[in-house]
Amino acid sequence: MIKMIWCEDINHGIGIDNNLPWSIKDEMNHFRSTTLNNIVVCGEKTFASWGSKPLPNRQNIVVTLDKNFIAPGGVKVFNDFKEVINFAKDKNVFIIGGKTIYKLFYPYADELIISTLKKSYNCNVFMHFDLLDFEKYKQVKHDEFVINYYKRINNGQ
Repeated sequence: MIKMIWCEDINHGIGIDNNLPWSIKDEMNHFRSTTLNNIVVCGEKTFASWGSKPLPNRQNIVVTLDKNFIAPGGVKVFNDFKEVINFAKDKNVFIIGGKTIYKLFYPYADELIISTLKKSYNCNVFMHFDLLDFEKYKQVKHDEFVINYYKRINNGQ
């Protein structure tokens, strides 16, 4: 099952210059607890943004077009995102960024977990998906953000 998880500000901003413009402990704890002991997938730039080290207690996968890319610490590297889709058929896989990776996997996502901050931040990367193929099944409110959980609906296809 492919799940996409991200945090955005009220204007759908997700970052600035390959970094998060916010540091919200409760939201980071949500991300950590949701992805812990699961598989996380990111692009090469996102992987580099946290020091090119694997996130602990998760199987890390980096998707990159660079056939010479080598990641440390048991990180798996895929050069074709469709290999990840095949790999994910019987596993929970969390897509964790960046924007290009989200756009690649969106058509294949079974679930979305979107934290929306209650403020605007200085961002230069924005992401807004049409959620018509999804239905919200859960919402969790926090002081500084709201987490919305969505599942893909069948639409008779």
